[in-house]
Amino acid sequence: MSSKIGTILSMLFVVMFFLFGTDLLCLQYCYSSLDSKGITISYYISKNGRIDNDFISYLSNKYEVEIIADQKQSVDYGDVVRFTIRDTFNPLVISSSEMVVSISREAIIGYYG
Repeated sequence: MSSKIGTILSMLFVVMFFLFGTDLLCLQYCYSSLDSKGITISYYISKNGRIDNDFISYLSNKYEVEIIADQKQSVDYGDVVRFTIRDTFNPLVISSSEMVVSISREAIIGYYG
C-alpha cells in the first residue's frame, strides 16, 4: 500500500517538474520572439528616421507588442534612439498572474545596412 502512495506522490512531483520546464521553455520562446521583433523594429526606426506617435502605434499594431519610447529624443542623422518593447506571458505554474517580459533596444538613425 505504501509503495502505491509513494508512486502516486512521485508522479505528482514529476508532473509539476514538467510543467515548470514547459513554463521556462515558453518564457524563453517569448523572450526570443521579443528579441527578433526588437531587431526588426530597430531596423524600421533607423530606416525611417522618426519616432513619433503614429509610427510607434503602427509598429505596435504590426508586431502586436507595446513599444515605449521617449518622444523628446532627437532624431537627426546618427543619433541614438532608445526604446523598450513589452509583451505579456501567461505562465502555467511559475505565477498565478500574467508576467510582463520587456527588452530595451537602441537604433542609430540612418544606419540600417
